[in-house]
Amino acid sequence: MGDFDYHLILPVLSLAAFGLLAMLLASTFRGNSRAAIFPAVAGILFSGFSLVRLWDRWLMDGPMTTAFEAVRVDGFGMFVAFLVLLTGLLTVLTSISFIEREGIDHGEFYALLMFCLAGMLIMLMTTHMMIILIGLEIFSLALYVLTGLTRGRVRSIEAALKYFLLGAFSSGFIVYGMALLYGATGSLDLGRIGHAASAQPTAMLWAGLGLVLVGLAFKIAIVPFHQWVPDVYTGAPTNVTGFMAAATKTVAFAVLLRLLIGSFGDVDGLWQPLIKWLAIFTMTVGNLVALAQTNLKRLLAFSSISHAGYLLIAVVCRPEMGVSAILFYLIGYSVVTVGAFAVLAAVGRGDADGERGYTLHEWAGLGWKRPLLGVAMTLFLLSLAGIPPTGGFLGKYVIFQAAIASEQYLLAVVGVLNAAIAAYYYLNVMVSMYFRQPADDEMPLPVAPGSAAVMVIAVVGLLYLGLAPGPILELIQTLAGSLL
Repeated sequence: MGDFDYHLILPVLSLAAFGLLAMLLASTFRGNSRAAIFPAVAGILFSGFSLVRLWDRWLMDGPMTTAFEAVRVDGFGMFVAFLVLLTGLLTVLTSISFIEREGIDHGEFYALLMFCLAGMLIMLMTTHMMIILIGLEIFSLALYVLTGLTRGRVRSIEAALKYFLLGAFSSGFIVYGMALLYGATGSLDLGRIGHAASAQPTAMLWAGLGLVLVGLAFKIAIVPFHQWVPDVYTGAPTNVTGFMAAATKTVAFAVLLRLLIGSFGDVDGLWQPLIKWLAIFTMTVGNLVALAQTNLKRLLAFSSISHAGYLLIAVVCRPEMGVSAILFYLIGYSVVTVGAFAVLAAVGRGDADGERGYTLHEWAGLGWKRPLLGVAMTLFLLSLAGIPPTGGFLGKYVIFQAAIASEQYLLAVVGVLNAAIAAYYYLNVMVSMYFRQPADDEMPLPVAPGSAAVMVIAVVGLLYLGLAPGPILELIQTLAGSLL
């Protein structure tokens, strides 16, 4: 271990160190969460700077490993890590005024968010399943606490309890699957597992893969492992819900790609049919149930499920096209999702049920009462619906194009039909904002500078991805090669 390269884990160490500093400041300055904002922002920026330095090394030397190859840093993992850090930074900006207004002014919020990010980066900077599990548990435990942070609200406690129980079950599936994979191959390294699968696949190996996929399906919210999503998204603080919807799905899909395409890509004919039908059911169930929702947090919860289905389409496409499509889609989805929940956080208000200001009835006329909020939310909804000139349109186009090029015609047709269904309930929200009489004359509170900055960044991002995506597309095509 004398040649251990600490530079490779510096992005994670910086998040953990600044997270501990935020925790110390939170305990010192009780009731003043702003004391922990600086270490949170500084930790994310320092982690990002460390990734930039590693990116330069990767461009010159290729993938880097240390700790007997338990730590692996490559372009694919670093790109997703950048996206996760951006999501975390936007969440911090949204939370500055939100947690004070909602009565959850605890500095520990920022420390827990930092630990979430640290766990996620651990999962992205390894190809060893034991390290992936450690990262998963670190970010999951912190996220359970963040979900139940509004201790005075029954819905928040219920959401945290449900998330904890089902999260524990999903981790149990992953651990059992890891045990079977180790028994079948003698290793927990994804590369060695992949070689064993190509050389001599056994029933034990496939059983282990199946159990790990079940655990990941819970995290991604793939049908039929999605039941926790509506209640958890509704009960959690709105800023936490936005982070959960964007970052958790991004990291889980990155691990799924490493597992299925990076390790089991040579035997894809055995797992592709299952993923194909899961994609169809996930898209369809998510969109059909979303049609009946009047609570916007629940609507976006089922919308999140349907987006997991679109992403699964690309998993069964040709790897060189599918990986690029997933990365591009995740960029637009993450930025827009955090932006949409920033609008929800600005409009909604907490009460005993945590639902005041989150229903379509209460959003009637919002576009006229708060024009800038209305325009921002309209653009976010258009992007989620896949309507040009937004990044969401190009994201869906790239995925459907990959499906057609890979001769997955059924998936392409079902995906287009589901996009049409989704457009209806997204447009219904816009109709409420602009064409329905407001229920009362109450004006939403002024938007905090941090939340306004998040909305502006998200709007600029979705328009850039829709109008000038060339540089991003070229970059992710190169990154897809680092996974393959």
